[in-house]
Amino acid sequence: MRLRLEGVALSFEGARGERNRALDDVTLEVGPGVTGLMGRTGSGKSTLLEVMAGALRPDAGRLLVDGRDALRGPGARALAASVGLVFQLPERQFFEPTVEREVSFGLLARGVAPDEARARSARALALMGLSLDGLAGRSPFSLSGGERRRVAIASVLALGPRLLLLDEPTAGLDPRARAACLEAVRAAGAAGATVVMASHDANALAAVADRVVALEGGRVTLDGPVRELLGDAPLMRAHGLEPACAARAASALARAGLSVTGSPLTADELAEAVCRALGAGGSRGVVSGGRS
Repeated sequence: MRLRLEGVALSFEGARGERNRALDDVTLEVGPGVTGLMGRTGSGKSTLLEVMAGALRPDAGRLLVDGRDALRGPGARALAASVGLVFQLPERQFFEPTVEREVSFGLLARGVAPDEARARSARALALMGLSLDGLAGRSPFSLSGGERRRVAIASVLALGPRLLLLDEPTAGLDPRARAACLEAVRAAGAAGATVVMASHDANALAAVADRVVALEGGRVTLDGPVRELLGDAPLMRAHGLEPACAARAASALARAGLSVTGSPLTADELAEAVCRALGAGGSRGVVSGGRS
């Protein structure tokens, strides 16, 4: 599925009746794979995801799904049938009394048989490191913050959406749950879904994204391959964003006299590059980093 925004603008009314621009002339196309969405708080990330999902209607511009108008008619129906949106606050998407009913709701609404819906719900929860048998009868509102987030993600993954939109999905997760979440995101993109993941966590995006888009003041300010952007610490800082930790470490090594090339994005990449340099018999020189 390919989703395209053309000249999208959206404003909200402020407390004093003024109009506050949330999105400003956004033109952007996303397709299969994982696109990371970055930006400081208030930059428009959550609003953009809700427009992409068809949950918010822009004041101006067009939203197209596979070339069709996604705001009305067949295109709007195609978008509604294909999209899964995970809100930044999981409570926004909960409305069923139990975890089992919450995760299976969308499947049952689409006509999936109850036994199949339960099996798919169990698989989706397992992807997030949770057990349906252990949580089935519990209220989703009774869970811990991290569990609520994982249940919210599982309820969307269970549907197998062709367009998966996630707003800060790793926030508040412990390391094991974070790893499970990122693996599920990576797998969805590899299976051909169009995934857009908004996050302040550059390291999470470095682990799963093919491309990164940055917003500032509701406008797209950066758009490029993940290594080109997240691996460039000075560029990211110039836009008020945090680079991947490996890029920060590479900058520190360069200041100490060790030149690192190849824009390593992960700690493993950086460690391998440093080991290669040390194995060559020197502690200073040129180190090459990159995904194998």
